[in-house]
Amino acid sequence: MGSNEFTTLNELFLRAVESHPRPDAFLVKSEGQYRGVSSQDALRQVAALAAVLARQGVGRGDHVAILAENRLEWALTDFALLGLGAVDVPIYPTLLEPDVEFLLRDSGSKGIVLSTQTQLKKVMNIRPRLPELKFVLVMDRLDQPAEDVRGWHEVVDEELGRGTGVIDIFRRGAADARPEHTATLLYTSGTTGEPKGVVLTHANIVSNVQACQTLFDFGPDDVGFSFLPLSHVFERMLDYFCFWVGVSIAYTESMERMPQNLLEVRPTVMAVVPRVLERIQDRVMDAARQVPAVKRRLFNWAVRVCRQYARARLGNRAPGMIRSMQHALADRLVCSKVRAGLGGRMRILISGAASLSPEIAEFFHAMGLPVYEGYGLTETSPVIAVNFPGSVKLGTVGRAIPGVEVKLSEEKVDDDFGAGREILTRGPNVTPGYYHSEEADQEAFVKGWFRTGDLGALDAEGYLTITGRRKNLFKTSGGKYVSPDKLENLFQGHPYVVQIVAVGDAQRFVSALIVPNFTRLEAFARQQGIGFQTREEMVANPTIRAFMAQQVNEATQWLAPHEKIRQIALLSKEFSLEVGELTPTQKIRRRVVQERYREVIERMYSKSSSPSHPVAGR
Repeated sequence: MGSNEFTTLNELFLRAVESHPRPDAFLVKSEGQYRGVSSQDALRQVAALAAVLARQGVGRGDHVAILAENRLEWALTDFALLGLGAVDVPIYPTLLEPDVEFLLRDSGSKGIVLSTQTQLKKVMNIRPRLPELKFVLVMDRLDQPAEDVRGWHEVVDEELGRGTGVIDIFRRGAADARPEHTATLLYTSGTTGEPKGVVLTHANIVSNVQACQTLFDFGPDDVGFSFLPLSHVFERMLDYFCFWVGVSIAYTESMERMPQNLLEVRPTVMAVVPRVLERIQDRVMDAARQVPAVKRRLFNWAVRVCRQYARARLGNRAPGMIRSMQHALADRLVCSKVRAGLGGRMRILISGAASLSPEIAEFFHAMGLPVYEGYGLTETSPVIAVNFPGSVKLGTVGRAIPGVEVKLSEEKVDDDFGAGREILTRGPNVTPGYYHSEEADQEAFVKGWFRTGDLGALDAEGYLTITGRRKNLFKTSGGKYVSPDKLENLFQGHPYVVQIVAVGDAQRFVSALIVPNFTRLEAFARQQGIGFQTREEMVANPTIRAFMAQQVNEATQWLAPHEKIRQIALLSKEFSLEVGELTPTQKIRRRVVQERYREVIERMYSKSSSPSHPVAGR
């Protein structure tokens, strides 16, 4: 076996500890500053925790849930469970009690390791209905003890104090893992229905780490910033990759503290979702609008120059001497300041989990912040295809990674709609199946190929473009198919639209629920002399409604008549995780939103089919 090869995640962990015995394998905020945790100290804590869990009866094949925000204890718990041959069941910390209860019951979890008093309260409220749940470990210090509830640090410290040679015991047990053994049970986020448990083996995830390692040059000089949920396989796989090649992994304190944490850590590598990039760009552009006219013209010139320079570089064209000189000046005056907001050292952003607007991607390349869009699913561990340094085509999700095959189904979804063909894939990264769901397995596979449910197109160079979602089409009462994804993607990066949900199944025409960009809409209202006390008042104003209707009409002007949005309802608050309208990866839960705003939607269709654009507060 070569030095860069391994067959299980246990082997990844133990060999990485030996290969990179560094004092800052992890970076954790403590007492106001980031401190390093060494790989050796991580191994000691992992081995001690594994010994504790083994005494709780956790063994090979047992399911144990992790309910926590990104933090060092999450990663160490993961490695401890893997070392025991157990199967961890990650649960998003933003989920509500009924969702947590469903996942714990469906998975048959024997125990749960959770982060805070808030998460503990959730579990204690539902625990009487979960007889299989035998123990609870809490990462934060406990306010008061409860039955079968122990503190994570307390039990680890106690075990290390015993001096029982836990590391040797852990190594021997971890060596028993086989590539085909189940490593984790991940539940899909359920944007359109009930979550399904996805089985991923050691071999699935290992293959993805090793394939991506050939595309991205990460190493001990890099610092990764972990803030996307570790409960999602995207961040988790990237963190495994980082640990394997010696990249320090820093954890954000919270989403609210993330901007400050970026300045403190100054990372070089980060996984993102498009919504994060949109917000960063919005802040940059909004700040530029606040400066005097002379500086604003300078800013616009610099962005234009840097975009032209980025296009040339991405197209493998020489920028030319004059453009290069202009770029050097523009970069110093504007782009360097944008990079400084992310710590000043960021060199790779990897975007996934949702479609990224080519315009936004180009903006970040122009700022000297290369963003590489990829594509994958929980069921594929996750990466199927990705753009990478030296191989970028904006508007696509890149080419299939080594060892993974992609093809398109022979039959189009609908000739009238013409959205594309379904993306099929196979490779060592693809799940062996769903947890106790033969019906789901039969639907997901066809002749050895996994059906992604996404529609796409492949160009002559093998770059994959996502064009829609097979299961996310609706048909109007006129018999015309419409892709809400296609419509909603038109508003990515739109200056006046933050969130949008297109609706219209079995209706005469297409409508949409829209959350405006209130920063910009409020500025427009002030320019027009429109007075308002609340956002509800502002979105109810006829001038505002007409303005937003104009924005929608302009964005959809090239669509076929049956696809055009003919009614809109403006909402006064963003969709949120807290009330279950978003998944933890910021995808809109369409079914939840449509039910929550059922009356608003019904009012849109109770009116005539003319685009009068009614409005709803919230």
